This record gives sequence, structure tokens and C-alpha cells, in this order.
Amino acid sequence: MASKSTSIIGRPKSTFERDKGRRIQFGLGEDPQGSGALAAAEKCLRCSFGNVPVIEEVVWTIPIPLTSEEATSTFGDTVNLLSGSSSVPGVASIDSTFLINGILQTDILAQGIGVHVFCEPMTFSTIGNAWAAPSSTVAPPPSPDVFTQNDLLNSAMGSNVNTDGSNYSPANFAFGADVWRAGWNFINAYQFQWKTSQRELVLNELAADVSYFGSFADAQASGTSEVPIIEFVAATNALYRSKGSSSIFLPVSFRRVGSVNNPGTPGNLNVGVFHPTRDFDLAPVTWGGLRWQGYGCKGQMYRPIESPCFLERGIPIGMQFIVQDSVHQAQMLQAITITNDPLGTNVEPDANLSDVTDASNSEGVAVTPGTPTTTFGVTGQNTMLEQTLDTTPVLVSQQVNTGREIFKGGILKLGIKIKGWEMPGGWKAYCSSNFPKIMSHETA
Repeated sequence: MASKSTSIIGRPKSTFERDKGRRIQFGLGEDPQGSGALAAAEKCLRCSFGNVPVIEEVVWTIPIPLTSEEATSTFGDTVNLLSGSSSVPGVASIDSTFLINGILQTDILAQGIGVHVFCEPMTFSTIGNAWAAPSSTVAPPPSPDVFTQNDLLNSAMGSNVNTDGSNYSPANFAFGADVWRAGWNFINAYQFQWKTSQRELVLNELAADVSYFGSFADAQASGTSEVPIIEFVAATNALYRSKGSSSIFLPVSFRRVGSVNNPGTPGNLNVGVFHPTRDFDLAPVTWGGLRWQGYGCKGQMYRPIESPCFLERGIPIGMQFIVQDSVHQAQMLQAITITNDPLGTNVEPDANLSDVTDASNSEGVAVTPGTPTTTFGVTGQNTMLEQTLDTTPVLVSQQVNTGREIFKGGILKLGIKIKGWEMPGGWKAYCSSNFPKIMSHETA
């Protein structure tokens, strides 16, 4: 029966009540023994791949960087996202649809699997300096875009910076780029294996062939802009402190324009001349990154299984990554570790280079502007001469650091997803009776 009422906007509306004695069918809407039941069930199992409704998943959220111990423990020769552990070294969050990670609560007829890799949708980098992390609130030292050994020796950066540079060095800050490097090298380093029963190998394929990347590089999603770096630097410094890092990143706050010299003072007092700047507050950022890569997925988010695979509840699901390319594994570990292993925290262009450029006699020599420079009689004294800003210009040989401390930030997400039909007791018994080939992993 129906009754009428008036809504708040004055329009009539009708409400309907079901006959209390009427029985509502559910499920397939038919008697399981009816003539159309078998066809309806078969149609349900053979529905288009995109309409399979149930997804079981485990997703790791991994803030970059990791310590060397975390990286080697979690990303060793075997990586198992479906392990029963609720705490994995270096993994900040484990999102799972399982009550117990990797163990189903109900039987599932799996029709596809997804190996998903999601990274930061943005990438930017900037220059700065690394400074020993203070243990209390102090005034930070100036952070120039470039400084020389003379600036260090003659305390151009203030009393909080050691004159030998032991607590201060040039640095690069990269957000997002190492995350993409880690993701790409991960899928090329590992073989994805799926075993059922005791030894039945369902899939054994390169992870790159079955993986799916978030399509941040689509034409509609990619682009460039600028972002204020300070919020990303603050978050990254906090993460570095939590990982026991001895240094933090300082964005550039001064630009170097030259130096002044006072020949005749002990140690040849030559210091840089700087001016304050906010030119590095913003960094150009690229929105985008890698697209889906797994050709076995045919451009979809899931790798279809040609013959549906029946997974029983209560039995651990045997999906894991097995390393098969040590080169890509090493590149992945370098990208995700705080120490940038195997290159080390301070990266040099070559293993046999020192941390500063060629040394020379840097004693200031007065010159007349425009007069050709002559040899001073000391080997190396002409190395990288800089004309000072003094009233009477002086040529000074300068040295700069060649190493860079690398700071990296961003989030890497790895996921394994199983797509299929849940099969509670009655439905499982019905399918076992009417679809034995499907239940035994054969082609129906």
C-alpha cells in the first residue's frame, strides 16, 4: 500500500510499504533447483573480468629513506607482503583486508591478481647544505649556495660550523625521484611467484610483466609547477632524525657573490661575500612519473588468470617476490637507503677522488685590473683563481667540496591484490557439484 506526504519543498512524494506477508528472494533470485539456476550460476562465474566484485589486498606504505638494516631486512632475496607479520622493518603502515594477514576467512575463486606500485605523484630537487643535527634549539648557520675552503677555515658560516667542515657539507635534496627509482628497480629485480597447495606453481613471471603503476603520467595528470620546499624539508628532516641521522638539510638562504682578502694576516684571511636570498624557497616540480608497465596485465590493473584458481580459507596464500637480478636490487637499495649504500652518505663523483678540489698556495697577490696574470713561481698557485672584491683586487686560489650529502623523501606503496568470487559454504558446495573443472583449476 502507498501513503502520501509532503516534502519540505512542497512537492508531494510517495512512500511504499511492502506486504508483510510477501517473501523477498535474494542471491540469484531463483530456486537453486530451478531450470535457470545452472545457467545463471555459470553466467555469474563467466562474467566479464571487470565486474568481479571481491578484492582481497595487502598494501605496504614505505616512507623513504630506510636505514640499511631496514632495507636489507625487508628487501632481501625474498619479499613477502602476505606474511603474517603486523610489523615490518621500514614499513610505516600495512593496510590489509585480511583478519590475519595473508589468510582468507572464506574460500575464493580467484580470477586475477594485481601487483601494484604507487609512488609520489610529484618530483623536485634543490640544493642546500647538510649540518650536524642540533640536540636543542639553536640559531642555524647561514646556508650559502656555494662556499670555499677559505670560507670554512676563516669561519664565514659562524661559530656553529667547524672550520674543518666535519659538521657542514654541501647537500642535495630530492623528493620523489628516488621513490620512482626504487619502484622501477624493484619490479625489475624480482620474480613474482604464486604457489598454491604445497608445490603447485600458478605464476612465475617477472614482476615488471605483471605490475601496475599509478598512471600519474597521463596527459591529463602530468605537468609542471612550483612548490614551497620548506614543508617537505621539515618532514624529511623529522624522518631522518627518527632514523638516527647525524645531519639535517638546510635550504639555501644566502648567495655568494665573491670574496674579500686581507693578505698579511695569519692564515691569509680570505672570506666570501654573501647576500641574503629567498630564490630557493620555491622549487620547480614535475607532476607525473611512470605509467603501468606490466604487459601481462594488458593495460588493466590486474593480471587475469586464464583458469580460475580456487583458494581455500585458513591456508596461507603463497605469493612472494624472489630476487633474480642483483644489479636492479642494488640500485633499488641505493635509492631507498638513508646512507645511499653502496655509495655512502657523502657521494663522490668517483671512488678515487678526495672531498675537495686540488690544493694550491692561496696567498693573495695584488694585481692591477686588466693586467694579464703571470706565473707566481709556485706550482699550483694558478689553480682556480678568483679576483677579490677589495679596493685593490687580489687573486686568490679557491677550493670547493666535491662531495654531496644526499637527502631524499617521498612515499613508496607496494600492494598485492587478489580479485575473485567469495564462496561461502553453500555456494562452494553448489559449484563443486556443478563446476568440478573450475574447482580443480581446470578450464571450464
